[in-house]
Amino acid sequence: MRELFYPERVAVIGVSQRKENLGRNIVENLFRFRFPGEVFTVGRRGGVVFGRRVLNSIEELPEGVDLAIVLTPAATVPSIVDGCGRKGIRWVIVESGGFGEYSEEGRRLQEELLRTARKWGIRLVGPNGIGVINMENGLVTPFFPLSDQALKKGRVGIISQSGGAIFALINLLASSNIGVSKVVSMGNKLDLNEIDYLSYLLEDEGTDIVVLYLESIADGRGLMEVARRAEKPVIVQKVNIYPSTSQIAKFHTAALATDDRVVEAALKQAGVIRAHDFREVVNLVKVFSIPPMRGNNLVIISRTGGLAVAAADFAAERGFRLYPLSEAFLNRVQQAFRAKVISPTNPLDVGDLFDFDFYTQITEEVLKEEGVDGVLFQHAAAPGLETEESIKLGQAFKRLADKYRKPIALCFLSDEQSMAFVKKSLDYPMFIEPGDALPALAASRDRYRRSRTRQTESNFPSFPLDKEELFGILEEARSANRSLFLHEALGIVEGMGIKVAPYFVAKDLEEAAAKAEELGYPLVLKIDSSCLLHKTDTAALVLEIRDEEELREAFVRLVQWAKQQDLPTAGILIQRWVPEGMEMILGARVDRDFGPVIMLGFGGIYAEFFEDIALRIGPLCERDAEEMIGELKGARILEGARGKVYDLPFLKDAVLRLSHLMACVPQIKGIDLNPIMLFTEGEGGMAVDARVVVDDASGY
Repeated sequence: MRELFYPERVAVIGVSQRKENLGRNIVENLFRFRFPGEVFTVGRRGGVVFGRRVLNSIEELPEGVDLAIVLTPAATVPSIVDGCGRKGIRWVIVESGGFGEYSEEGRRLQEELLRTARKWGIRLVGPNGIGVINMENGLVTPFFPLSDQALKKGRVGIISQSGGAIFALINLLASSNIGVSKVVSMGNKLDLNEIDYLSYLLEDEGTDIVVLYLESIADGRGLMEVARRAEKPVIVQKVNIYPSTSQIAKFHTAALATDDRVVEAALKQAGVIRAHDFREVVNLVKVFSIPPMRGNNLVIISRTGGLAVAAADFAAERGFRLYPLSEAFLNRVQQAFRAKVISPTNPLDVGDLFDFDFYTQITEEVLKEEGVDGVLFQHAAAPGLETEESIKLGQAFKRLADKYRKPIALCFLSDEQSMAFVKKSLDYPMFIEPGDALPALAASRDRYRRSRTRQTESNFPSFPLDKEELFGILEEARSANRSLFLHEALGIVEGMGIKVAPYFVAKDLEEAAAKAEELGYPLVLKIDSSCLLHKTDTAALVLEIRDEEELREAFVRLVQWAKQQDLPTAGILIQRWVPEGMEMILGARVDRDFGPVIMLGFGGIYAEFFEDIALRIGPLCERDAEEMIGELKGARILEGARGKVYDLPFLKDAVLRLSHLMACVPQIKGIDLNPIMLFTEGEGGMAVDARVVVDDASGY
């Protein structure tokens, strides 16, 4: 891909002398940003643009053109790309719109364009984008004029489906004196997609941070694999997050594991930092431009007491610990105070001091403390009066952060004019308020922790599976084009090594009464059907049956109800009642972008109401399973907050077994274990209900 960003000869196709011509703007940008290579222009009307003759056709181009930029009506683009192929041009940026994003006819044009490109081995950027930018060599190809004052060179790479989002990000970064290295507008991603560009930018020596703005994800698992190996910070702003909300979910897992939750889980699992708006993107870029936060120990220094308290609140929300400063240090600070009415602590209120050199000294002393991981300095400057001092303070903080390899998050508040001037004068990022800085510092800390543990991550554990029996059950259901009967679903659960509450299936009343004695009362009766979704919402089960009389009555009632509903059944499933234990839900579904998604949460009839769940993309390692349990809001209950400690090793084992099943048996498209009863420590647990779907037609 280097040839795309470093071409020696570029042809711009669709150029005319008219001032409103967009192709002319591309040429102007190349000249304004001093692109060192040769630039050729092509347009059917000919003429002269910026002192260069406009060629009438592609055939007039010389040999050896590396890159063509096309901006002509969509209907003409396939033939133009064909002409590029005949000329030996192997990289083409199509900035024209009017393809698959526009109409059915546009979709057909897009397919023709791709066929043509593949015929010649051409790689396409776009269509329907604004091209690429390489600030290192001045390859600036958007179709509207850009100012060399506004477009700043830096070390942030941007990959985006939206041209508008690109310039929103560029302008916001520039306002904080942060520049870009390389920028790609993917458009419709007809050929190259975010994985191709990300792979390149992660190896690019001029790029330190990569930002992606995505409306869709071309290959979720592929994106995870590339991002997981990244040593550079990768920030993703994913929009278009509610495509499936209008669909009726037929499974707890499908209802709970919605598209954006899956994306969130996948990005986190791959070590990608998720941003939800442009402001958050910019704050994340700022924090990754300074040394990493390696732990939780934070010192807050503030020129105002009120903002110090607010910063402490934000720090607590993000899990930071206010590091206890030594008495000797605090005494030295207090001696410097004029009125000596402030008792120094952490947060450290230095509002009684107006000595900027002293701010630098105490910040350095704090950074010298081995236990301190980072500093937040809240600087409120008098409008128009402390501008030069503020710039010197920022420069000093940059030296200290680099010297001690610890972050100093500088929050600067003043009037807009002073803030803008200081930002433009400093090669060090500044935040506006603690509510921006502390979430960013938390992201830095979390990324550092993950990078430290990534190298020791264990392999994905495997478990014995009776594949012959499993595949036999699945094939029978598949051939009948149905979901599994309840007893078959429970057989799948048993086959992956998870204990199931004892059960049997009875065809008639006498068989039920005889086998019930073997199981022992109390019992639960369930209709053994492949068509029931949530049995507790229907008359499909009867709980806590205590004797034969209740058994006979319930059996007859369930059989009659099944006939009334015209349900296909395998009989009535009789199961031992499991009264004690914490009800959990464990499930999985196959996502079209990411593959198997494993879900864990608090279960039972309220699973979809409380929505206390954790998601991961399979296959899972032991750390993934442990993190899932720890993420649950009710994790403290499982750990003994209410007096009972539950069997978390059993739960972890069940999560890993389900992950292994989904990896080994692709015929399973969805599975729910709801509930799976979790007993107290050392007692294990067992599944009491399950549902399995074997293909898209039978439930998902």
